[in-house]
Amino acid sequence: MGERASWKDVRGQASEGSRWAYEDEARISEFQGLVYRLRTEAGLTQAELAERMGTTQSAVARMEGGGSQPTLETLEKLAVAVDQELVVGIGEDLSRNRFIAKLVGDGHAVVRPVA
Repeated sequence: MGERASWKDVRGQASEGSRWAYEDEARISEFQGLVYRLRTEAGLTQAELAERMGTTQSAVARMEGGGSQPTLETLEKLAVAVDQELVVGIGEDLSRNRFIAKLVGDGHAVVRPVA
């Protein structure tokens, strides 16, 4: 028979899982706001954006509603559809860079530290 886990061990595992779930939801929420903002700033309807991205209006609605997790391919299609650039960065302490901090503050970037 295996060892019983202590409450401290179980609580630590639940907290870690909860933290990852919360961060995942936060990322999806930021993405849905970004899609909506880019679409409306471009003066597009969901159907028009969908046509430019080669997808359906319901797929755009899911993106704006937080019902999907974006792939790099989706982000590329979105950027092209609204005539914007897509920048993906990996590095140490990116969130401390003033330029990136301004982009985040203006809603143009999302920084997710990996812990």
